[in-house]
Amino acid sequence: MSITLERPGTASAPASIASPAPSTTSTGDVVWTKSYDVQPPVWVGRYKDVYLGMIEHREPEGFAAITHRGRGLGNFATIEEAQRSFYR
Repeated sequence: MSITLERPGTASAPASIASPAPSTTSTGDVVWTKSYDVQPPVWVGRYKDVYLGMIEHREPEGFAAITHRGRGLGNFATIEEAQRSFYR
């Protein structure tokens, strides 16, 4: 599975108050967008513009994967493992 990371253009507000632009990771047909506006960080997964679920970075557990229906898929050591859990 290949993962590509893109960083969209910069925000128009001054750097001291602007949040970084969301980053996008693609795994196959699923697009994962990381939000920097919330803590802990979350990645939102979309498949063909339909909400698939989210991954939340939880310390010290790792990465929690949650489906679009709120069902937990488990805690994973890496973001890649959490993303793959949606394919099972």
